[in-house]
Amino acid sequence: MDAIPEHSVLLSRTTSALDRIEALYLKVLRAALLIVATVLLICAAGWAAYSLMRVMRSPDSVVEKPSVVSVAEIVASEASTKTDAPRAGANVDVLRRERAYYDAFVKKYFALYREKFQPSLRGDDKKLTIGEFDDLTINSSARLDAVRSGDLSFEQDRKDLDGYLPIVTQAANSKQTVERLSRYRTATKRPVATQVQRTRVETRRGWDTFSDNCENWYLSPIGCAVTRRVEVPYTETVQVMRYPDGIASPSEVLKGYQDRYFQLLAERRERNASEAASQRNEIVRGQAAGWNGLSQSILIAGGFLVLMFFFLLVAIERHQRRSRAPVA
Repeated sequence: MDAIPEHSVLLSRTTSALDRIEALYLKVLRAALLIVATVLLICAAGWAAYSLMRVMRSPDSVVEKPSVVSVAEIVASEASTKTDAPRAGANVDVLRRERAYYDAFVKKYFALYREKFQPSLRGDDKKLTIGEFDDLTINSSARLDAVRSGDLSFEQDRKDLDGYLPIVTQAANSKQTVERLSRYRTATKRPVATQVQRTRVETRRGWDTFSDNCENWYLSPIGCAVTRRVEVPYTETVQVMRYPDGIASPSEVLKGYQDRYFQLLAERRERNASEAASQRNEIVRGQAAGWNGLSQSILIAGGFLVLMFFFLLVAIERHQRRSRAPVA
C-alpha cells in the first residue's frame, strides 16, 4: 500500500478541526439566538400588556375624594372676634323649595344656639332674634340671591349645610367650647390704651394765585391772601374697655366655628379637585405613552421574527451539513 503523503494528512486534520470549530460556533449561535428571541418575546408580551392596560384606563374613572371637616379642627383654634357685615338680600321671590330648606335650617341652627350658647350671655348682652341670628350666621337671603343668579349651587350648599350641622352640634358639646363660654361669663373688661385716627378743623392763611377778592390782585404777585378752614388728621390715645385676648362672646364662638368649617371645607375641596385633575392628566399622558408602548412592542416582535429568520438559516445550514456528511 502506498504511503499517504504527510501534507495530505495535515490538510485533513486541519479541515476536520475547522469543521468542529464551525459546528461548535453554530451551536453557540443557535443557543444565543434562542435565548435572545425568548427574552424579546417575553419583553414584547409584557410591554404590550402594560401599554394596553394604560390605554384602557379612562380619566372618568377618577373620583374626587369627599371633603370632610372634623369637630376637633373647628374647635382647635380660638374663634375670631371679627364678623362679616351681613349683606342685604334682594327683595325677590325665590323657589319655594330653596326658601323652605333655608328657613328650616335656620330654625334648627338657632335652636342649637339658644340651647348651647345663649345661656352663657352676660347680663348686658343682647339676645339675638332668629332674623338677626340668620343675618349673622348663614345669611339665607344672600344665599337665596346667589342661588337665583346661578352663583351658588343649591344642591351643593344643602349638602354642605347638612354636613355642618351635626359637626357644630358635636363642637357645641365639646370640652373646649364649654371652657370658652365659661371664660366669657367670668371675664372682666379692662381699659386698653389704643390709638385712634381723628381729624380737627384748623384755620390756615395762605396765598391763592386764583383769588381776585382783593385790590390790585392782578399785579405781581398775582392773587390774594386768603383764609381757609382745613381738616387736619391727628392720632389720639384713648382708653377702651375690652375683654382680654382670647375671650369671645357666644355668638362669636359659634360664628368662628362656622367660618372655620367652611374655610377648611373649601380648601380641601380645592385640593381634592386639584389632585383628581392631576390624576386625570396622568391617565391621559399614560394613554399616549401606552400607544407608544404598543408600537414599541410591535417593533420588538418584529425583532423576534428577524431572529427567528436567522435561526432558521442556521438550522438549514446545519441540515445541509449533516446531509453532506459521509455515511460510515
